[in-house]
Amino acid sequence: GTATLDFGNTAAQVSADLTITVTGAAVGDTVALATPAAPNANTCLTAFVSAADTVTVRFNNYSAGAIDPASASYTVFVFKQ
Repeated sequence: GTATLDFGNTAAQVSADLTITVTGAAVGDTVALATPAAPNANTCLTAFVSAADTVTVRFNNYSAGAIDPASASYTVFVFKQ
């Protein structure tokens, strides 16, 4: 699945979640996340199946200040267990 995600301004030491619909995804499936560019310094992105047909992409801000990542297109690959 692919979607344009815009996480908005994320405070220091906080995470933000957005979702991508992936038909057939099930909790427990393995997810790989393709990012459009390298994440900002002191941040990371993770992805997991959070509900049937739904992959959550989480932006984690480990920095000392707020970060507003640019809106971008993200792709997730779901591997069936």
